[in-house]
Amino acid sequence: MKRILPIFLVAILLFFSNGIKADDVLIPFGQNLANPPIWKYKGGGTNLNAVAWKDLAYAEPGWVSGGSALGFGVSPPVRNTAIPEDATAGGGGVSGTRYPTMYFRKIINIADPNIYTSFSISTKFDDGIVVWVNGVEAFRNNITASPAYATLATVAITGNGSVVYNIVVSNTMFVAGNNIIAVEIHQNTLTSSDLFFDMELKGITPLAATLTRGPYLQVGKGDSITIRWRTDVLTNSRITWGTSFGTYTNTFDQATYTTEHIVRIGGLTEDIKYWYTIGSTTQTLQATNTNYFLTLPRSNTTRKLRFLAIGDCGNASANQIDVKNTFINYIGSNDIDAMILLGDNAYSSGTDAEFQAEFFDIYKNDLLRYNKLYPAPGNHDYGNSSANTGSRSMPYHQNFTVPMAGEIGGVPSGVKNYYSFNVGDVHFISLDSYGKDDANTTNMYDTSGAQATWLKADLAANTKKWTIAYFHHPPYTKTSHTSDTELDLVAIRERFVRILERNGVDLVLCGHSHGYERSYLLKNYYRTYANPFMDTSFKFIYHTATGTNQNGKYDGTANSCSYTYNSGKYNHGSMYIVAGSAGQLGGTTAGYPHDCMYYSNATNGGCLYFEVDSNRIDVKFISYTTAPTPVIRDQFTIFKDVNKVQDITVLPNTPVNLGASWRGTYLWPNNGSVTTQGVAINTSSVGTYDYIVRDANSCLKDSFHVVVTVPLPVTVNSFAATLNKDIVLLDWSTSQEINNKFFTVEKSTDGNSFSFLAKVNGAGNSSVTKKYHLNDLQPADGINYYRLSQTDIDGIRKNIEVKRVTYKSIKDFSATIVNAGGGTINAAIHNAAPGLIQLKVVDMMGREVLKESFNSGTGNITHSIQLNKGTYVLMLVNSTGQTISTKIIAD
Repeated sequence: MKRILPIFLVAILLFFSNGIKADDVLIPFGQNLANPPIWKYKGGGTNLNAVAWKDLAYAEPGWVSGGSALGFGVSPPVRNTAIPEDATAGGGGVSGTRYPTMYFRKIINIADPNIYTSFSISTKFDDGIVVWVNGVEAFRNNITASPAYATLATVAITGNGSVVYNIVVSNTMFVAGNNIIAVEIHQNTLTSSDLFFDMELKGITPLAATLTRGPYLQVGKGDSITIRWRTDVLTNSRITWGTSFGTYTNTFDQATYTTEHIVRIGGLTEDIKYWYTIGSTTQTLQATNTNYFLTLPRSNTTRKLRFLAIGDCGNASANQIDVKNTFINYIGSNDIDAMILLGDNAYSSGTDAEFQAEFFDIYKNDLLRYNKLYPAPGNHDYGNSSANTGSRSMPYHQNFTVPMAGEIGGVPSGVKNYYSFNVGDVHFISLDSYGKDDANTTNMYDTSGAQATWLKADLAANTKKWTIAYFHHPPYTKTSHTSDTELDLVAIRERFVRILERNGVDLVLCGHSHGYERSYLLKNYYRTYANPFMDTSFKFIYHTATGTNQNGKYDGTANSCSYTYNSGKYNHGSMYIVAGSAGQLGGTTAGYPHDCMYYSNATNGGCLYFEVDSNRIDVKFISYTTAPTPVIRDQFTIFKDVNKVQDITVLPNTPVNLGASWRGTYLWPNNGSVTTQGVAINTSSVGTYDYIVRDANSCLKDSFHVVVTVPLPVTVNSFAATLNKDIVLLDWSTSQEINNKFFTVEKSTDGNSFSFLAKVNGAGNSSVTKKYHLNDLQPADGINYYRLSQTDIDGIRKNIEVKRVTYKSIKDFSATIVNAGGGTINAAIHNAAPGLIQLKVVDMMGREVLKESFNSGTGNITHSIQLNKGTYVLMLVNSTGQTISTKIIAD
């Protein structure tokens, strides 16, 4: 008989011979097995053409069970189950009048078909066969398409079922859970002497996966971290890790088969370096000595923190590689705590292929393996197209995992394109200056939009000493872009950065312009596009706003003292840095350099590196002349809460250590000229002593006034006088009392002549905190002075402190507001103190729309103002500082 071997089977056999293996045998050939797989089968001349016998739900009425292989006839191969040669339900028909078709079924459960790249179906049969998987034809041989019950095989097949026929089918033919394999075997003639069926099903995976991207580190915390990588074929995921290279005491497996591996591991310890491996349960893909990560330190850590920021990096240029290698050489054995991306991470359309070639392939062997990555998007990450600004499924959004749920501190944003996080005492805010929110209608600079609203809430909740915001488009620049005329940059400067400044943001980092620019300490410098003033007037505005002419370099040169200000959410000024030359480089615009910039460089590529050491931050532009030799082309330093003056009172021989309020260099000129941050002083002798400590650049100075005194009979911790409506509350406390008989409180209206108010008994002797309280129910109209004194058991009296309270028994400054219509607002003002009245109106976004001043006599006046339709807040302040604030509506 003729053997049928279609051409497509030749290709399949070649495919199997070129490195593909079957990892899992799901249904084995049953021939010669002691425990063969059980199939259901049906003969007896039953015609199932009109029956749903290929469906999983089919009930199999009257079907017979048997282990494969199945068949009849005297010729080999061997059958485990001999099908009767009769007319029973499972019979094939008597000799000479065989039934043309017999049916076979088997249910197979597959937990996840996606763990296999494909499936192999191998069959042995005699004479013709059709294999159905979940009702879909998967394989047919030696029979015409869509055969009926009576359709005979094309020819009598050779081998009587000893030849194996193979086919590979897609994994999409199978579903998770139960699957039905349905087979029909057709005779070549109704007088055939034999019938045979056996089958094998295998799940196929490649021999090995290849790492095509990563690994890279995301959402790093003190106790957990996310590691991502990509493979060329589907595999499950495994990470192992430990605290020394080569010893991996921990393992985490993720069962899902995928090419995009996003795995989060936990149970880590804060501020510890771990080495890790990535791969699958059957293969390790990477395990080098640079596969490590450093967990975040505790929020109250006192160690130095290190950070890297790169902008406009993704162009696969020589400059990009040189900047990378230069920074690696500069940082040496130190680890950084976060790597920040300032946007335009892949040029020029932000496709996945561009991300691969221009970002991941450039940094895959070094920076991405061991640095925690926190990106911000740029216009090229959105394909440089306004058509994409509302999308959150660009390759940028798919390639990065960000802490949008507030996992590392900050208010959750719930979106991929902006978020915040904390490292130690530093709060970072990553913003999106190109994408749009609110159904693609609002930009970052739209102050009532979703992003700005979230930002305000995040800044309000922030309690960290340092705050750093970063986004792509700079409000001040004149390298390859100009903030004078590019309207998106103008809008950010005029409408957005004041949100940052009034909340005490310290650094604002941007890219977009392909150079490096670093400002002076800027405050309220919102040059308007509609009514611009020249950059040449900047220096006047700068000095007026900040009151300093320092450049912040802190290197001992002229005018190079560091910037200093106190902590807090107030407008102390902000530093603006453009660092967009980590890949793209070059270009200037009209008026370059911008006059608000202390230093500008459109020629040399580089990156931004900064260190936070308690209340000190040092920022450096790391560049090169010949890579990888680093050159620091610009730097500046900021200190917070320094130049302190402290009064210290102690008992003789009390140990006292004085400490400078900064990290850096120290000189104690009147204490032996020691150079340590702290010194111990001698308190053996009663007296008054003054100490100072300076830094090496004579920019910082702390002063200490130390009084060494004998014990006082009573130590008063505090004394307070507080007005509560028409009552003055007097409160004081002591930490120590020796022979204390009583306290006396006296009052005065001029601060000179005091009269008795009350006596309060003391505790006698006490070494614990004691609290005392007294009310003055009848304060005088105007200024009231209250003097606290203490009397010993031996009658010696000592005055302790005087407090002042102002009480007004009548309301001498008031206003009645009348809406006269047409935008006219009339204010009927009563003012008991003649003088100048200041009037200011702000809208509900806090923007000032009107400011006036006018004189009033004693008595009542009416003042009118004209406003556009809307809701406002009206504020009045008289010459004595009394204030009225009220909401008004103009219509």
